[in-house]
Amino acid sequence: MKIANQVRITKAMRLSSIFRTIISPIALSTILVCASSVSASQPRAAALLVQQELPEQQIKAEIRDRVQEEVDIAFGRTATLLNGLVIALTLLPTAAGVAVWFLYNKLSQQTKSARQEIESLHYDTISQLKLLISDAEGILGEIQHQSHQEDVETDLLLPDAQIQEFAPVNYGNYQQLLTAADYAKQGDACFFENRYEDAIAAYNLALQIQPDLADTWNNRGVVLTRMQRYPEAIASYEQATTIRPQYPDAWNNRGVVLLELQKYPEAIGCYEQAIQAKPDYADAWNNRGVAFSKMQEYEQAVISYNKALQIKNDYTDAWNNRGVALSKLQKYEAAIDSYDNAAKIRPDFYRIWYNKARCYALQGKIELAIENLKRALNLNPNLCKELAKTEADLEKIREHDTFKQLIN
Repeated sequence: MKIANQVRITKAMRLSSIFRTIISPIALSTILVCASSVSASQPRAAALLVQQELPEQQIKAEIRDRVQEEVDIAFGRTATLLNGLVIALTLLPTAAGVAVWFLYNKLSQQTKSARQEIESLHYDTISQLKLLISDAEGILGEIQHQSHQEDVETDLLLPDAQIQEFAPVNYGNYQQLLTAADYAKQGDACFFENRYEDAIAAYNLALQIQPDLADTWNNRGVVLTRMQRYPEAIASYEQATTIRPQYPDAWNNRGVVLLELQKYPEAIGCYEQAIQAKPDYADAWNNRGVAFSKMQEYEQAVISYNKALQIKNDYTDAWNNRGVALSKLQKYEAAIDSYDNAAKIRPDFYRIWYNKARCYALQGKIELAIENLKRALNLNPNLCKELAKTEADLEKIREHDTFKQLIN
């Protein structure tokens, strides 16, 4: 601003030198006074303009700062909201996963608890049933012991003869057929109720009406077998196989009766007829093995038991009978394996543990023999005590103090 004033003053001085020669000193002085006043007024005006411009710039700067501040505030709020939304979206799946895991864990615990309760109830029920069965077997053993002397080879088991549900033949008078079927079903019902005489009477009525009912002849033979009327039972089975030559159950049941009568070769012939009619007949294979064992042909017996077990691997009687035959062949370790397999299927069957005790006694393993004999006695004390008193296979442990305490 000082340089501009000096420029203006210089210009005025040049003008004054020009005007000196033209105008009077008074006029010149007047002009100089006016010029100086004008010169003096211009810096003030410029100062005023500058002073006016400065507040406007400050206001603009303040406005700009205020706007920037508001924009920053708004942007900060928006960024905060967006960050919160991003965090929420990030945490939501995690929270959902944690909730699902918690619910799943709780459900698993409840399921596990329920399963444990069910298993406990199942175990209690099975235990009670085992006790009832054991008591029933004990009572049955006493009855059997009182009625007849137990045979040394009672470990060779035969499945019960099988009763067949009546299947009527579609010929003859329909009314008579219906009546024969009714009598046959009545006989079946009496058999399952152990009313054997009534069952025979009902079967006889059915066969009087329709004599060609093979199933009824077979079922009649089963009842007669239970009544130990063996010749009549054989006659009924013969009638059944005459009507239906390929009748595996009738052949097998006839073999059971012949085995009881100690007609072992004839029994084997019947079992082979049953197997020919039904090659996968596990009971017939097992019974064939029993017949060979009775004839002391233990190798043939083992072959039959093996065949039965190939057909039905969970066949307890076949495993037990196989163990007896192997023990007779002095293959004790293989016999023990058979008894172990039988025990896995039916651990509450006293005969398995009794036979296992016999096998260990034959090997001279006293402690193991005593241990297995204890288990057999726990399951059927009365019968096992009677058997053990005269069991030849237990001779090596008979003088042992623990054996005496168990038996006496």
